[in-house]
Amino acid sequence: MFSTQVEQRTQQRPSIVGGKYDDLQHNQLIDGIPVTYILEKLHQLGPRYYGDKLTAFAELHIEGLDKFFYVHEEYLVLQSLFFREVFENVNNGDIITISLPSPETFEPLLEFLYNGDADKWYDTLTVDNYYDVHQNIKYLGLGPAAQAVVLAFYQHEIESLNDNCNITDNNNDNNDNSSNNNNE
Repeated sequence: MFSTQVEQRTQQRPSIVGGKYDDLQHNQLIDGIPVTYILEKLHQLGPRYYGDKLTAFAELHIEGLDKFFYVHEEYLVLQSLFFREVFENVNNGDIITISLPSPETFEPLLEFLYNGDADKWYDTLTVDNYYDVHQNIKYLGLGPAAQAVVLAFYQHEIESLNDNCNITDNNNDNNDNSSNNNNE
């Protein structure tokens, strides 16, 4: 279903949640601790670890981008069904290469997965890139937090844009009808 390459660099893989991601849901407990609590703590530390090569679990390459990302397993497997599957076969220090529907919208999304700053990520969304970001969210199997940001953008920006277009169209239709009535 997806294109992933993993270049193995080491044989030992530390496990962060018991090594099994198959049954992990976005809100399930890990050793009695709710995932939401763990994510809250990870997000607090996220700015410190985002892009940190020294503490990264793996190097992530996105086809179509020249930039590499140094990623930490915890941040990705707890928030993405796609990465949960990918990390089943990844060892510490591996290089992962994946393809995405919209590589150019990935970096702000990744930063959001690290820091949980919905406002900062929302500010990177535009009417032009909304659909591409939405495609990445679906492809990566991201949870409710990411979906909520994109839904809020859609409701605030896209729907209001459509409403404004409809008002303009209705006004133009009314003006056309008035002109036609005056000509008769």
